[in-house]
Amino acid sequence: MYMSVWKKIIIFLYISLISASGYTQKFTLETLIDTNRIVLGDQIDLTYTIRKDDHISVEFPTFTKELTEGIEILHEPVIDSSKMKDGKWMITLDLLITSFDTGIYYIPQQKFIISENQFYDTVLSTATYLEVYGVAIDTTNTIRDIKPPAKAPVSFAEILFYSLAVLVFAAILYFTILYVRKRNKKESFFISAKPEEPPHITAFRELDKIKAQKLWQKKKVKEYYTRITFIIRWYIFKRFNIHALEETTEEILYFIKSLGLDDINSTNLESLLNLADLVKFAKGEPNPEENIIHLDNAYDFIRKTKQEEYVEPGKKRS
Repeated sequence: MYMSVWKKIIIFLYISLISASGYTQKFTLETLIDTNRIVLGDQIDLTYTIRKDDHISVEFPTFTKELTEGIEILHEPVIDSSKMKDGKWMITLDLLITSFDTGIYYIPQQKFIISENQFYDTVLSTATYLEVYGVAIDTTNTIRDIKPPAKAPVSFAEILFYSLAVLVFAAILYFTILYVRKRNKKESFFISAKPEEPPHITAFRELDKIKAQKLWQKKKVKEYYTRITFIIRWYIFKRFNIHALEETTEEILYFIKSLGLDDINSTNLESLLNLADLVKFAKGEPNPEENIIHLDNAYDFIRKTKQEEYVEPGKKRS
C-alpha cells in the first residue's frame, strides 16, 4: 500500500517537472526601460513584454501610485496585445514613471502568475534601476533694469505691430520644431543637464542614505542588504564597465580578483555579497555587528577602487 502511494507521488512530481520545463518555450517575459538615467521630473516608459502560447493564462501584478520608494506611476498601466505570425500572443504592459528626488532607485522584480491546465507558476521579471540627477543652475545671469516703453508715431507703430507679429510667428514655429525634435530624441527641452558625476560620489551618497535610514535597526534587514549590494553592483558597472547588475556573485568576485589590486580586500567583499545572498534568498539573520561591519566594507571597497579625478594645475580638488 505504501509503495503505491510513493509511486503516485513520484509520477506526480515527474509530470510537474516536465510541465515546468516547457514554460521556457511557451512563455517569456522581458523588462524594457527607455533609459536608466533621467533628469529630475522627466517621464519615461517601463514596459513588460510577454510572449506566450494561446492556451496559457496570465495574471498581472497589481500596481499602486508608487512603483517603489521614490518612483511614481503617472497613470494606470496600459495593456496591449497582438497575435504574431507563429501563433503566439505578444502582450505589453506599459507604465509611465517619474521621480522627483535625486538618487539611484532599485526597481524590483514583479510577479506574473501563469496557468496552464490547472497548473500554476510564478514568473519574475528582471530587476533594473533608475538614476535620477538634478539640474545645473546658471548663476552667471545678472538682473537688469526693465527697458521703458518705446515712443513712436502712429504710422511707425502699425509697421512695428505687423513686424512683431511676423517675428512671433517665426519664433513659435522655430520652438515647435525644436520641441518635436527633442521629444523624439527624448531629450529635455527646458533643462540643461549637468555633467555626470563620478560613480564613487554617487555611491557614497547612496550609502549615506542607507546608513541614515537605519534599516536593519527597524527590522528591515533584507532591504538593508539588497540596497547595499545593489549600490556595489551599480558602482562596479559604472567604474569598470562590466554588467555587474546581471552577473552572479561568483562572476563578480572572479572579475575583482582578476584586477590584481593589492589594496583591495576581496575577502571582505566576498563576505558581504555572500551574506547578502543568504539574507535575500535563505532568510539569514546576521547580528548587529555584522550589519555595521559590512556597510563599512562597502565604503572601503569603493574608497580603494575609485578613479581619481583629474584636476587642472592651479585648481583645488572638489
